[in-house]
Amino acid sequence: MTPPIFNETQRFRQVWIWAILLGVTGLAGGIMAYQLLNDPETSIRELIIPLGILVFVNGLFFSMRLTTRLDASSLTFTYFPFLRKKVYPFSELASMELIAYNGLLEYGGWGIKWNGDCWSYTTGGTHGILIKTKDKKFLLGTQKPEKVREAIVHFMEIKSGSHGN
Repeated sequence: MTPPIFNETQRFRQVWIWAILLGVTGLAGGIMAYQLLNDPETSIRELIIPLGILVFVNGLFFSMRLTTRLDASSLTFTYFPFLRKKVYPFSELASMELIAYNGLLEYGGWGIKWNGDCWSYTTGGTHGILIKTKDKKFLLGTQKPEKVREAIVHFMEIKSGSHGN
């Protein structure tokens, strides 16, 4: 495997997301504890499913990550735990460009989204790599637009056959 030209792993790190998740979890946990302590009719079994859902959602957000890798011959990305490794040799890619986008307005938010024209795989931010193949178009979010720009120059050199010469 050739060394990467670009490699990035992103997670949901927005404070507001974690404030909402942990706030809802704390509030629900407090309500459940109050219910257990003050209502002798309540059994712990009644609270296991809601508690399990909260733990699952928090664990899911904690584990989610978008990994993007460009090497000398291919683009590889994963969106764990939803999307296994996708590999696109440069020969299958028609174009790749760095774009600025508005995740909320153009895709309805961040994460894995479809806007009717293009799939979006993002964790936040306003920059992405717009990739087109013969029959697909998708966007990979990035927090490193300058590094992506360098990798795209390399991609374009390879596609043109000049290889930097």
